[in-house]
Parts: sequence; C-alpha cells; structure tokens
Amino acid sequence: MIDTLSRSDYEHERHFGSAGPVSQLDTKTIDAWRANEPEWTGKYWLYVRGDDRVWSLHPINVSARDKTK
Repeated sequence: MIDTLSRSDYEHERHFGSAGPVSQLDTKTIDAWRANEPEWTGKYWLYVRGDDRVWSLHPINVSARDKTK
C-alpha cells in the first residue's frame, strides 16, 4: 500500500531533505517500485523510519494542491 501525503506535508519533508522527486533517484530503484507498487503515481519518495529504527526510502503519492488557498 502506498502512503499519500498532503502537499503541505510533502513540502515540509522536502524542505528537510527527507522527501523529494524521483528525478533524484536511480532508475533501478524507480523501476523496482513501479513493478511492485501499481498504485504509485511514480513521482515522489520519502524516508520512513521503521520499527527497527532504520530509515529507508519508500515511494509515496502526494495529494493535489488545495485550490481554495
């Protein structure tokens, strides 16, 4: 299952370097994620801390911008 971050949460994570666009990753990682995660839009990643306290890269989706702001 792919997590979806709000645009503001994504921008916050990106500011601190813990999220970003897939253009920053190698194609091997992107291809593996696309093969294993069909609901991933293929645009963004996030560092996620596991229960074992190890940080790892994960594909994420980001919601559309709120047009009311």
